[in-house]
Amino acid sequence: MFSIPLGDGRCGFGQVVAKYRKKGAHYVAIFDHIVDEAVADESADEARTSRLMFLALTLGSRLHHGMWRVLGPRDIAADLPFPAYKVDLGFPPVPHVVDHLGERTRPATADEAVLLPVRTTVAPIALEKALQAKAGLTPWRERFNDFAPDLDLTTARLFG
Repeated sequence: MFSIPLGDGRCGFGQVVAKYRKKGAHYVAIFDHIVDEAVADESADEARTSRLMFLALTLGSRLHHGMWRVLGPRDIAADLPFPAYKVDLGFPPVPHVVDHLGERTRPATADEAVLLPVRTTVAPIALEKALQAKAGLTPWRERFNDFAPDLDLTTARLFG
């Protein structure tokens, strides 16, 4: 678990929940729980069990440089809605579904080829800005909607 400062004396919470095969990239869960920074340590367990707000593939720069404060390990929820993605393989390109770790693929149905997003890596600062917007500190931007998990297009649902 880690805390994300909001810049007003409060913080939100995140957790590294999976490592992507590419070095330095990992999935983080950002929870809907904001507290005064002074009580972050004792609030981490409650935060982890609160509503999942964002789930995104990102890089560890803000953790590595101490901008997000590590609070220590916690159990990772077994039912996280990890996303599935679309990738074109071969020539001519054929759309495939790929799991969140980039390990499993299968041909996509016509509907999946239209609905599934292409995998993107979200800058850590963008997640921080989205959390600040959820806290009412900055304006909400349309792109922040993409950070929320899509419960219909998950690895578990599309790969069984």
